[in-house]
Amino acid sequence: MAVHHGGKVGSAAKKLASKSTSKSTKSKAGKTLANHKAKYH
Repeated sequence: MAVHHGGKVGSAAKKLASKSTSKSTKSKAGKTLANHKAKYH
């Protein structure tokens, strides 16, 4: 999986990757990433 740098998507990816992130934050980050993937890939 390619790592996206910068912007909303990058921080969302970082949050998903980190183990200390809370579940609610993770689901939000996951949605952000999924939306991005659907839009741009």
